[in-house]
Amino acid sequence: MNRLLLLLFLLLCCTTAYQQPNYLFIKKGLNKKKTYQEGDKIHIQLRDGKEKTGIITRLLNNVVYINGEEIAQEQIATVLLDGKKKNPFPANFKTMLLIGAGAGFTTLGLSLNNANEPTTALVAGLTIGYGPLLLKHFGGRILYALKRKKYRVGKKFRLQVFDIYVPPKRPF
Repeated sequence: MNRLLLLLFLLLCCTTAYQQPNYLFIKKGLNKKKTYQEGDKIHIQLRDGKEKTGIITRLLNNVVYINGEEIAQEQIATVLLDGKKKNPFPANFKTMLLIGAGAGFTTLGLSLNNANEPTTALVAGLTIGYGPLLLKHFGGRILYALKRKKYRVGKKFRLQVFDIYVPPKRPF
């Protein structure tokens, strides 16, 4: 009975085992900045200026296969990051009209209460209403401008293919 359970356990382990994927590392010195596996989407620019986008189908012997097409590691000039695009303005026309009406009511309330002069109350109402939208919009633009969009391979960054491919044994 114990032998049968052991046999079933070993068969179950064999059916759930899988091979470790190969990796493509982008390194700066000794530090890994970005890691790609087989099956990940990548966008690269070659030394001759062409751009390739696709799925990494295989990594083998310093060769990257993108959609089955063989590209040597030395041909890759830049790895482009497909990040988020610029954020559109965070409010639509209806929201802008409602914020304008709220700014008008705030101005009216501050003016009738004699808390501020009408011009100061108008500036305060507009700042309260539209200030957070403008901060969110322009803050996102600044963060987008500061974010890295590509890795240039050569002087600062380098590529390393880490393949664990075991070739099949050939009979002699």
